[in-house]
Amino acid sequence: MSSSEPVNETPKPAPAAPPTGSPRRNVELTVLRPYPKVVYFYMTWIASLVCGIITSLSDNPSPTITYVWLLIFTFNLLVISFEFGRMVSVAVVFFVLALIFLGAWLGFLTKMFSFLGSIEPHADHRFYFTVFVAFTIIYLLVFVQTRFNYWVVRRNELLHKHGFLGDVKRYHAQNIKIHKEIPDILEFILLLSGTIVVHPEGESRAFVLDNIIGINRKEKEVKEILESYAVRIDKD
Repeated sequence: MSSSEPVNETPKPAPAAPPTGSPRRNVELTVLRPYPKVVYFYMTWIASLVCGIITSLSDNPSPTITYVWLLIFTFNLLVISFEFGRMVSVAVVFFVLALIFLGAWLGFLTKMFSFLGSIEPHADHRFYFTVFVAFTIIYLLVFVQTRFNYWVVRRNELLHKHGFLGDVKRYHAQNIKIHKEIPDILEFILLLSGTIVVHPEGESRAFVLDNIIGINRKEKEVKEILESYAVRIDKD
C-alpha cells in the first residue's frame, strides 16, 4: 500500500491593498488660455436674453424687469472695475452692512427706495435683444482670439502659440517656475478664474496669464505634468 507524501505549497502573497485617494490621471498636456475681462459680463449677456424674451411676451412689462437688469449690469461693472481681494472683500461687506443699518436707522433707505420707485425705468425687448446680440458678437470674437493666443504645457516643454500665422515660441520645461494667484474673489466666484504666472528658465521677465478659467484644475494639471517630468529626469 503506497502512502501519499504531503506536498509543500509555497504560500501566495496577499493581494496588495488598493491605493488610497483618487488615482492620478495621466495628463500629457494642458492648455492655458488667458481671457479678457469682458467674459465676466456673461451674467448681463444671459439677463439681456431672458429680459428680452419676457418683455416681448407682455404688452406692458413691469419696470421690475429693468431694475433687475440694471442691478446685474451694475454688479458686472463693479467686478471688472475693482479688485476684491480677501481683506478688501471682508471690509466691503462690513462697510455695506454698516451703511444698511445706518440708513435704516436714519430712514434714508426708505427715501432712497421711494425715489428709485418713482423713476420707473422702462426698456423694451428691442433694447435687450440689441445688447444680447452685441455681447454675442464680442464673445465670438473673443473665442476666435483665444484660439490664436494660448499656452501649452507639456512634459518637456512650454509652448506659446500666438498670431494668426501660428507663431510658436518654445521654452524648456526644466526649472520652469509656475504659480497661481487669485487676486479677485468675485472673479473666482463667477468663473473659478485666476492668474497664472509663468517664468521660464533663461527669461528675464515672467509672463502673466490673466483670467484663466478653472484655475484650480489647471494648476493641478500643470503640477502633475511638471512633476512627472522631474521624476523622469531623476530616474535617467
